[in-house]
Amino acid sequence: MGPLLFRVALLTAGLGLAEIGLGEAASRGSVAGWALLLLVGLPLILGGTVGLIGPFLATGRRQRK
Repeated sequence: MGPLLFRVALLTAGLGLAEIGLGEAASRGSVAGWALLLLVGLPLILGGTVGLIGPFLATGRRQRK
């Protein structure tokens, strides 16, 4: 249960930071907003998504004994 909550927290933090960065970048053209979106938000989103979906996709590849 702990790893699942950690992955959900990564995904949630990434989505929140991406929304903040995108708002700043779109409204003010802020370089810091783009940096927050691209360098912090998107990697967290990808890490959380792969962490959640990866185990579901890998279950069919295991060989049963």
